[in-house]
Amino acid sequence: MSDHSSVVIKFPVKPHVYKYLQNKVGEALVANKSDFFGSMVLDILTKKPCDLQSVSGDLFFPVEVSLRYMERGGIYIDSKIIRKFNMRIDDVFREEMRTYVGLNYKANHIPKETSLKQFLFNYNMSEDDIKFETLLKDLRRNLK
Repeated sequence: MSDHSSVVIKFPVKPHVYKYLQNKVGEALVANKSDFFGSMVLDILTKKPCDLQSVSGDLFFPVEVSLRYMERGGIYIDSKIIRKFNMRIDDVFREEMRTYVGLNYKANHIPKETSLKQFLFNYNMSEDDIKFETLLKDLRRNLK
């Protein structure tokens, strides 16, 4: 966490999104305009009070927002918007997965299933976080 005045908001996220963010940004995400994930957070803050609800199985990822950004954009996040945030992070995760598996297959002839297992291992993900079969189906549909 940074030294300046800020508030930590706990974003409800899916388990694989939690581990992906943890790998990309560390134990907490600091919202700022110079970081891809941080700027996503700043784009969804609102001054309109709303109830941030989690769904069963969600984990809570800490997001630090400075007082300066809270004054400009607000501190609330609508439940519909947080679901979109989860989907966007999942999209980035899956795109990175497809790129990793596709490059390994084309360049090194590593079977897709093997590359997928390596990819998930790198992010410390298991079947409890996201189903292997779900990701394999995604690869079959989207990887040429």
